[in-house]
Amino acid sequence: MSRRRTVLLVCAALGACTAVVSVTPANAAFSAKLKRKLALVVRNDMTDSRLPGVGVGVWQPGRGRWVRAFGIANRKTGRPARIKDHVRIASMTKTFTATAILQLVDQGRLSLDDHLSTFVPGVDNGDRITIREMLNMTSGIYDFTDDPALAKRFYAKPTLRFGPAQVFAILRRHKPAFAPGTKIVYCDTNYFLLGLVLEKVTGRPASRVIADQILEPLGLTQTSLPTTPPLPKPFAHGYFGGVDLTDPLVDKTASNPKFGFTMGGMQSTLRDLHKWARVLATGTLLSPALQAQRLQTMPFPNPGPVDVSYGLGIFKLDNLLGHNGAGVGYSSAMFYLPSKRATIVVWGNNSTNDTTPTLTIAFDLAELLFPKAVDQGVIRGTT
Repeated sequence: MSRRRTVLLVCAALGACTAVVSVTPANAAFSAKLKRKLALVVRNDMTDSRLPGVGVGVWQPGRGRWVRAFGIANRKTGRPARIKDHVRIASMTKTFTATAILQLVDQGRLSLDDHLSTFVPGVDNGDRITIREMLNMTSGIYDFTDDPALAKRFYAKPTLRFGPAQVFAILRRHKPAFAPGTKIVYCDTNYFLLGLVLEKVTGRPASRVIADQILEPLGLTQTSLPTTPPLPKPFAHGYFGGVDLTDPLVDKTASNPKFGFTMGGMQSTLRDLHKWARVLATGTLLSPALQAQRLQTMPFPNPGPVDVSYGLGIFKLDNLLGHNGAGVGYSSAMFYLPSKRATIVVWGNNSTNDTTPTLTIAFDLAELLFPKAVDQGVIRGTT
């Protein structure tokens, strides 16, 4: 039995390391023994987290690649999970939104010191909150996804009608969480509002900005920020086992992406996320100076030995850079280890808005593959 690790972090990643040049042949492959160990990690964690299906990919130039699907994509038909399945990636969306915002900064159309109220009026402290504070989770804006009434409605019906008007109505009912710049607390509202900033500055829908500036240039043809519930085929169905993941599983595949919008509404595949993880961590689409600012992370409280911190739309988890995501039906995790040029991507199809079982899998795989680069221990964080 694998030891159980509770993971409550909705996003995680790490700071850059000195590059290591591999002397292993380019056509090297993971050994059969290592592949069996990797598969055992996934299967044990699937059992612990009641994941019907999982897609997982591990890539390390010069050492090998391992891309597999486990379990079931559709419990009704019994259709197995597939490598090419599309899934909702929840808070991984923030990495795309932050990159699009930072590209506007590079273009001189926006400043990290600009205030929210310049682009989006009607938010408490908006004349004090900066774009940087929204990106790095220090704005103090109330997290609308914490609203108890909304959470109850969304879990019952993920296709509910939703948009900016509903967000502002919730913000009017709640006081700010803290004064801008005084704390760091993970907050979905930051990235919903940053989508509105994108639209105000460019005059175009946020989905089009992200497609034009990121997806199309990189050839991420299986990734999008949709506006309607259907997922592209093939797709894995998403399931919800109650807020504590112990209830009978209910199919919650259909979900309104306008609820997640630029904080969590995107969908993708293993292979597209493999490409994106490296671009995100190495800053291919940004100037070196701005990428350096992106990676200036601030620590989140964490009682365990794992260092957890957040930058400008990117998490630092020990020496791993990336993000994870949690939404009704789907969990995802995506990390890049600069010192090994290695990428780990995992998705699973049972989740709540606040739990990320695939982060457990990704971290366990990282520990197995790179024990000197990743500390062992319990990850606990703000969700």
